Amino acid sequence: MRRWLAAIVVVLALGLAQRAEVSGGSPFGVQGGLRFPLVPLLLDGRVYGGVGLEAMGGGVDLLLKLPLTDLYLGLGGFYGTGPALTLPQDARGHAGLRAVFGTWLNLPLPLLGVYVEVHPTLYLAPSTGFGVGGAVGVSVGL
Repeated sequence: MRRWLAAIVVVLALGLAQRAEVSGGSPFGVQGGLRFPLVPLLLDGRVYGGVGLEAMGGGVDLLLKLPLTDLYLGLGGFYGTGPALTLPQDARGHAGLRAVFGTWLNLPLPLLGVYVEVHPTLYLAPSTGFGVGGAVGVSVGL
């Protein structure tokens, strides 16, 4: 029963997603995810899973698009099996909350987008700490 439920959730997520994304950087190394429109032209949701040298895990983000710009801001949370990628190294943990500051790069490519993000992160487990990470990604979709 669990396998069927998981398969249904994956099929529905792929059908409702606006964009598929692959990024490298914070929090886990290499992430793959889906971006969903929650409020058209204003608010997106993103779910992702990732794997790196020290950890694997996943998370969710709510992303607010700033009208008439290529910028977006967001808040999210994540959980992984080991320490996430961040600076400074001694502040990192495997679960936490993060802010997202991102921008789309203006490249003349149809259905393909490239973005850059910075992630100030509050780590909650195994100990409390603050770090800053970043990511560069490619997004395919409308």
